Amino acid sequence: MKTINEKPNQTRGSLKDDLMKHIYEISCLLTQSPGLDEVLNEIIDHVVTGLKYDRAIIMLLNDEETKLECRCIRGFTAKGEKRAWEKPLILDRHDCYETRVLRSGQHLFIPDIESDPNITDIDRAIAKHQNRRSFLHVPLKVKDKVLGTIGVDRYPTRMEIRQEEAEALAIFANQAAVIIENTRLYGEIKDQKLLFQNIIESSINGLIVSDLSGRIYELNPMAEEILGIKKEDLISSCIEDILNFDLKGIYEKLSRKENIEHFELNYQRKDGHRLILDISAFPIKDITPHVSKAVILMKDLTEKRKTDDHLMRIEKFAAMGSMAAWVAHEIRNPMAAIYTTLQNIETGFDNNSPKKYALKNVMKEVDRVEQLIRELLNLSVSVPLNILKVDIYDLLKQTIDMVQKRDGQKNITFELKGSKMLTMADPNRLKQVFINIMINSIESIGGTGKVNITLAKEKGIDGNKKLIIKIKDNGKGIHHGNMSKIFDPFFSTKSHGTGLGLTVSHRIIQDHNGLMEIESEEKKGTTVAVRLPLSA
Repeated sequence: MKTINEKPNQTRGSLKDDLMKHIYEISCLLTQSPGLDEVLNEIIDHVVTGLKYDRAIIMLLNDEETKLECRCIRGFTAKGEKRAWEKPLILDRHDCYETRVLRSGQHLFIPDIESDPNITDIDRAIAKHQNRRSFLHVPLKVKDKVLGTIGVDRYPTRMEIRQEEAEALAIFANQAAVIIENTRLYGEIKDQKLLFQNIIESSINGLIVSDLSGRIYELNPMAEEILGIKKEDLISSCIEDILNFDLKGIYEKLSRKENIEHFELNYQRKDGHRLILDISAFPIKDITPHVSKAVILMKDLTEKRKTDDHLMRIEKFAAMGSMAAWVAHEIRNPMAAIYTTLQNIETGFDNNSPKKYALKNVMKEVDRVEQLIRELLNLSVSVPLNILKVDIYDLLKQTIDMVQKRDGQKNITFELKGSKMLTMADPNRLKQVFINIMINSIESIGGTGKVNITLAKEKGIDGNKKLIIKIKDNGKGIHHGNMSKIFDPFFSTKSHGTGLGLTVSHRIIQDHNGLMEIESEEKKGTTVAVRLPLSA
């Protein structure tokens, strides 16, 4: 080992100046928010090049505080570095210089391990693999918490480590520990923020953060998707203006630290889509006990509600169908007897007899009752389908031509948008549905108007692709009080007809594993949507 006189002269004042310079330089890292690895590399660079040690290693406690792990190393052989990275020191198993420094919180200088009476077998093993003889270990300590250690030596140059240099490294390590701890805390906060951000952005629910006046501060992508508005257009807007709903009472409850549990809200997007939203809310406290902001959670129930309504209709139709079948059977036999009797009586009168004319009218009404009974039976019992691969676009074109020729509508324009789309279906039964819907549109318009028909693909709530046919008119629409009854048998707002058209149509679509939905607004028109499975 070289003597102190063989080392370049360094006065106590210059050592102090160098120390303050290096402490200042690593302290600048606090303003840069670097990662932990970058901080450790910067610290060890200052130890080696600034404080002039040949070799240095930084070891830190793991998160569980069960072992010391190498986190940064300089100046060792490749073999020595590999062993340092791969062999952490287990606190409750390894008694060595590093773990003693960690437990005591005091720096440890060993001039010569061969003459150290406290050396352990683990110390000897480490010394053998690291070629170390004289070294210094200082704790990385923040207040009373020891984060790890910095170990240094001058093995290649054999230059002496003086007492004031050991003290300088200990002072440097104290500041380095503060920087390491702050970097760790910043990293944890950053990771937590990223985690929360990912959770919010990945949420299947829409989320809006607002103050108690309703001004929007933040929202996630699902909220953008549900509301149909971009984030940049919503920030600083008032949520009441967006939802077109008075939320004053809700914000008053939130200000009293009360949660809002599930209430439904009807919302119309700018693109015209009407949604049913499930709204919940909870308050956010600031550093004081007062509520400063609120979180509004929203879920789009529209598709689920449509599916639920469809299933309820199916159950209702099943019950009504059974009853209709029984009633039709019980009525059909007496009606047949009545019709036969009327025929026999009618033959006994001359052709010019008023009574014969009256009997013929009665027989026509009996025929109408018989037709109604047939429709009831068709509703109650599924008619076998003649399933073929059908181009819905072509079928809609045929139906439009048929309706226009049949009703001679010159003042109503039909517009069809879409392209070839295939499904497995009974073309005649589907054509029956489309004819019924288009005739309803014509009757609703009652004069000059337009029927827009679109054919497109969409992804269903089950994840499978569907084809959707929308038939939209600009007629008088349906009163909102009648919307829940439009598929009921015998319900009709017309002066003629049986009231079974939509009921039968719904049954046909149901038999095709499809969905049929109707949206309408008085004086603005009606849209009928039919969803069917898409064929490959």
